Amino acid sequence: MTDKVGDMPEWEVTFDLDLDLQDAVLNRALIEATALARAIHGLPLPPAVRARLNRLNIIRAVHGTTGIEGSTLSEEEVGQILGSASAGRVLPMARAREEQEARNAASVLEFVSATLRAEPDRPLDEAMICRIHELTTLGIDYPNNEPGKYRSHAVTAGDYVPPRSASDVRRLMGLFVRWLNTPPASNWPPIARAIAAHFYFISVHPFGDGNGRTARSLESFLLYQAKVNALGFYSLANFYYRNRASYVERLDDVRFGAGGLTSFVSFAAEGLVDELRASFDEVLAEATLIAFRDYAREQLDATGKSGTPAGTRLTKFLTMLGRDVIDFAAIRRRTHPYSQAFLGVSDKTLTRDMEFLKTHNLIDRSDGKIRARLDVMDQFKD
Repeated sequence: MTDKVGDMPEWEVTFDLDLDLQDAVLNRALIEATALARAIHGLPLPPAVRARLNRLNIIRAVHGTTGIEGSTLSEEEVGQILGSASAGRVLPMARAREEQEARNAASVLEFVSATLRAEPDRPLDEAMICRIHELTTLGIDYPNNEPGKYRSHAVTAGDYVPPRSASDVRRLMGLFVRWLNTPPASNWPPIARAIAAHFYFISVHPFGDGNGRTARSLESFLLYQAKVNALGFYSLANFYYRNRASYVERLDDVRFGAGGLTSFVSFAAEGLVDELRASFDEVLAEATLIAFRDYAREQLDATGKSGTPAGTRLTKFLTMLGRDVIDFAAIRRRTHPYSQAFLGVSDKTLTRDMEFLKTHNLIDRSDGKIRARLDVMDQFKD
């Protein structure tokens, strides 16, 4: 049922929309996303590397979920905020709200992670939803919003009018939790269930403000619980941010079209595949770099360099050298951070060391630039 409030469309929220799990596009996306998630979780990484990747993805998730609501924070600014003490201020006072929104978004991710580590099967109930919203909007003076409390007034969401009365909101949230935690939805593939939950929650729009961020957090909660997601990994927030117009269009397709949930769930599942592919590529690149450094040490052993002054220099240099391209002139001038491996040696010795690495295919040196020959690891792939 739809009607109009002025030019604003309303939709009667019901929890019986069809989801075609046999749809070819959706089915392919669910299979690929699940396979990618398993592959990523199966790649062993040192704790420090995993922590760095997690932090990078947290920054991206925070940037995306706040950006879709109008925040102008850059990823660099989000990184600075999350790297500072909670009591400190990074941005000018005029941007205090944006800063607090970023801190709150990060605290929600941490809360979800901590909660599900302690209680892996913790159901997503109304108390949990209200707590996530409380953390999302805490310390921010949004008009007509009380953190963790359902609204008692009408709101709009873009061009859409959600259910207006307080009694409807309370009733629908009870139905939402029941729908989520009982068949058929509880038997759906976890990715489809998480995305559908996002749609229904954002359609009820139960709070005075922060509904979009809360919806994306609930989605992340369910993905994390299903091990499709790790702290900050694979958040769909960045995908929705980059495709905001299509995101809103697909929401309206479900509400006012005839295709049920399939349109929106397929759209988001394909986005999740894109996010997972990017994360897989990052994890694989880190694993390749680790394998390359082990291979380089084997080469130094095989050539009798290990344990010698030259071997010590080369090991130190290769341990620092990553995927970046560096200027050999800066190494020669001893102004590049990596040149500390060659302090106290002559330019002649430095040149001989570089020639050794090049001869053994450990570096490429051309046009005055040096990079690690990570491509040599391709020979060990199936």
